[in-house]
Amino acid sequence: MGRRRPLYQRGCLRQRYRQTLQDRTALMGQTGASMTRTLLFIASLLASLPGFAATMYISDELRVPLRSSPCSTCAIVHRGLIAGTRLEVLQRDGEWTRVRTGSNLEGWLPGQYLVSEPIAKLKLNDVEASNAELSEENDDLETQLTELQQQYAALENDHQQVLDARKALEVELSTIKKISGNALALQEQNEELIRRNRILQSEIDVLTASRDQLMSDNTRSWFLYGALAVFFGAILAAILPRLKPRRRYSEWA
Repeated sequence: MGRRRPLYQRGCLRQRYRQTLQDRTALMGQTGASMTRTLLFIASLLASLPGFAATMYISDELRVPLRSSPCSTCAIVHRGLIAGTRLEVLQRDGEWTRVRTGSNLEGWLPGQYLVSEPIAKLKLNDVEASNAELSEENDDLETQLTELQQQYAALENDHQQVLDARKALEVELSTIKKISGNALALQEQNEELIRRNRILQSEIDVLTASRDQLMSDNTRSWFLYGALAVFFGAILAAILPRLKPRRRYSEWA
């Protein structure tokens, strides 16, 4: 629909241009030379005003020759300005308008081929260019959105990993605290056992010394008892034979 509309507009513009040209021709024929002089006088006054320059455009689908003077038989300085050409209006002379192109070429052409707004084709081109830029920007934004979504997903994953690591550290810390508490209790128990062990060792040393002393005393006692037994045995061995009565030989005889 957007591409067919300019064709319809072009047909309407051509018809309007033809009707305008016919009306102006009839009007000029009726008013005569006085009206022509009046129009020329007004055009000259307008041309002499400062800041009169305006921007106009060649209407749709036309190629308008640019002439050296305001007449249809004057020399052509440009064979045909295409539709949509941007022109600067310098002067008006009846139905003719002196203009300057973007390349600083000046000349005259019929004012009926000028419009104050860019033609539909240019507007369509501008719209299409703007649409292409917007589409490209939209693609860029979608790409950026996809990248941001991926970055967000990565950050979310990293955040979840950090949370998991934090939970693991909290569990490990709780375990360490428990172990530390048990370690303190074990340390106290260990110190108590060491203290008791030292006491027991002292007792063992005392008992060992006592045992050694007793064993030494027993050995001495047995040695003394043995010596006394030998001594008394020797005495008895010396005394007993003398205590026996002697037999008389006479009695045996």
